[in-house]
Amino acid sequence: MGGIFRKLLRHVVEATIVFLLIVFLPGLPPPFEFSELRVTPPMPLEGPLAVNGDLNRGEHLFEGKIKGPESLEVYKGEIYSGIHGGEIVKFVNDEVVPVVKFGKPCGGFIEEAVCGRPLGLKFDSKGYLFVADAYYGIFQVDVNKRAFTQLVSMDEPINGKKAKFPNGIDVASDGMVYWSDSSAVVDLQNGGFSVFGDRSGRLLRYNPKTKQNEVLVDNLYLANGVSLSSEENYVLVAETMASRIIRYHLKGPKKGQTDVFLDGLPGAPDNIKRTENDGFFIALTAHRAPGGFNVLEFLGMHPILQKFFARMFMLIELPFAFIDSVIPNFYTKKIVHMIGSFETVADVVPSSARIVEVDKLGNVIGSLHCTDGSLKHISEVLYHDRTYYLASPYNEYLGRVKTRIPIHIKKPASSALPGGVKGS
Repeated sequence: MGGIFRKLLRHVVEATIVFLLIVFLPGLPPPFEFSELRVTPPMPLEGPLAVNGDLNRGEHLFEGKIKGPESLEVYKGEIYSGIHGGEIVKFVNDEVVPVVKFGKPCGGFIEEAVCGRPLGLKFDSKGYLFVADAYYGIFQVDVNKRAFTQLVSMDEPINGKKAKFPNGIDVASDGMVYWSDSSAVVDLQNGGFSVFGDRSGRLLRYNPKTKQNEVLVDNLYLANGVSLSSEENYVLVAETMASRIIRYHLKGPKKGQTDVFLDGLPGAPDNIKRTENDGFFIALTAHRAPGGFNVLEFLGMHPILQKFFARMFMLIELPFAFIDSVIPNFYTKKIVHMIGSFETVADVVPSSARIVEVDKLGNVIGSLHCTDGSLKHISEVLYHDRTYYLASPYNEYLGRVKTRIPIHIKKPASSALPGGVKGS
């Protein structure tokens, strides 16, 4: 027994030394500013949030032909999306039709930093498509001519920091482009590290006349989907890891101020899509259960653990990245991609096919749920031609659920749940 105890004690001492070295050794990556964040508990799944089967029996369109149709837009009756491989495509009948590609020829998903990765999409009133590519910046696309112009390069410092992870996007009637940079520290390929305390996300505005960007909101915990209100008096940005929606006021007495539009979401918000009744659809890509244990939220309350896990996984990745830089090969590329990828993180947290609808005041007025497992990892919903189209950053298909009545008609406003904590 004494030998077993001494062996166990030795292992405990060794593990403690490793822990202390990883946490306190200066200069180790990633360079996050770790701090405590207590996420508001999720709203109860009752009233307009009550679980239903409105997204059950989801169809899988173009299965095996695409991967990761992350955002969806309609133009002249045709649906557009950006997919893994770096292409903007449109879906015409039973075909996936390439439109443009910003990146370079590459070796598939493990080289997405070379391929490019279009995320947020938005058509303006003139029919131009604006795209946030996670590796190449912000683009304006003429889908008729299949030509594009780069508006924002990843090499341009914005307030002293280069964009590392463009994500969501929207365009105002005056041509101003609102977009999110999920992280000023890590790129999408290493985005999985950002869940361990990266608060460097930003909401930005690009002025096409001056060709300059300005930071509207800083220090966001994974800035994601972006959407203007119908009156363009405010713009919303999803703060994914905080499970809330942040609002920046563009007009009125609060112009230039930031507050919390909606808090305590029962999942991690991804893209925000404005609805026909001037409200918003918010897609929840990961599930949060009231009263349940969430490992990422637990880590958020303990900065020292955030630092340990972020550094540990980065240290595991570094030797493989070094080998690949010296001897490029498929296997090290795949390992590096797997360690840092959001897709790996998504495999260990409860996936979600849940859409929340809110009005323009931030009150929850309805929801859509998938309970039969036919859909998962939903990042955005597009309601078009009496049909819900469901986007995803990971799925190898485009989800579709046909319906006769839009959600905001089925759910009376009188049953609305109040919005989250309101700032000043």
